[in-house]
Amino acid sequence: MRDSQLQAAAAGAAQSLDIDAAVLAHQQWKQRLLAHLAGHPEAGLDVERICSDDRCDLGRWIHGQGRARLGTFPGFTALRSHHRMFHHVACNVLALEKAGKRVDARRMVADQFEAYSDRVTEDLQLLQQVVNPP
Repeated sequence: MRDSQLQAAAAGAAQSLDIDAAVLAHQQWKQRLLAHLAGHPEAGLDVERICSDDRCDLGRWIHGQGRARLGTFPGFTALRSHHRMFHHVACNVLALEKAGKRVDARRMVADQFEAYSDRVTEDLQLLQQVVNPP
């Protein structure tokens, strides 16, 4: 796929995704997980939704419009993989918390979860650059 074709495909796919909102939502997950671990149930975490990478807005886009238009684009496959691991690690954090291992859960948030969150953010920023080149 040529650069102009890639840019057109990315722009078309991104029309149904607010990239800035997706970045902000993923950055807010860390605070929600930490609030939950601190004993604040008002963080409103739905374990079933967290453990599935296709139930959040970004996940629905990745598994729908994104895959349909950008499925083979390396940046998209990285986003899909990092997003899946983001949810997998978040699910593991909640499993550790449920098992009474809050210290381990907090460590996982600080290490693995934050790393995948950063990668998802970077992947979305790359997509934003493809859609709106400087």
